[in-house]
Amino acid sequence: MSRGRASEATVGIGLPEHLLSATAARLHGLGCPVRLEGYGAPRELVLALKDGRVDAAVRGTMPSSEAMSELKSAFGLDEVMRVAILADRMRKPFLLAPVGIDEGRGPRERLALAVAASDYFGRLGWSPTVGVLSKGREEDAGRGDEIRRSLDEGEALASELARSGLDAMHYAILVEKAVSERDLVIAPDGVTGNLMFRALHLVGGCEAYGAPVVNLRRVFVDTTRAKSDFSDAVMLAAGLAQGVG
Repeated sequence: MSRGRASEATVGIGLPEHLLSATAARLHGLGCPVRLEGYGAPRELVLALKDGRVDAAVRGTMPSSEAMSELKSAFGLDEVMRVAILADRMRKPFLLAPVGIDEGRGPRERLALAVAASDYFGRLGWSPTVGVLSKGREEDAGRGDEIRRSLDEGEALASELARSGLDAMHYAILVEKAVSERDLVIAPDGVTGNLMFRALHLVGGCEAYGAPVVNLRRVFVDTTRAKSDFSDAVMLAAGLAQGVG
């Protein structure tokens, strides 16, 4: 965010005119020299990013399914891996993934996501610690097959991440402890992660800055449409473009 506030990068964003103007005015008021380019269709925005006409892109209010489909097509991705960047009420930043309802469906996918996130932020000189969540406490293993399977997967995932060189720990269902002690929190699946994100941000008051796609060499920041000011996501994208783009 600090890099982005001083950046002169060109950032493309999918916003209607009134929100584009409001975001540009907010950036100007903050003294941010980022150049903002508005796009009306996901394909136009993604192609501008691919062709290098913008340094970074922000989804804005474009439909998520269409934007992610265009990203897959343009960059040859089998899947899109997003990691949400939030801050709690005490302003402590943390990462949350998976946050797409069709992401992180199995332990292999969550392993790949955690590794991709570590590599992505590693380009900024940061190796995030990882907290893996499951759908119950350790003593809840006898309360159903789904809970037992989730606990087993969580423990195995944390162990495998540790063997791969990451600082990872299994926190079972204790999300509050994982958020306070770790940088990257891995939810049991994408539906759970999406519910957590919405509860934390839209109900619990956590700040949400955007969710960069971490298995992409260019910078694309996903955003929730429930925003009226996208200046924070734009500054995030501009800052990331200097380090990982």
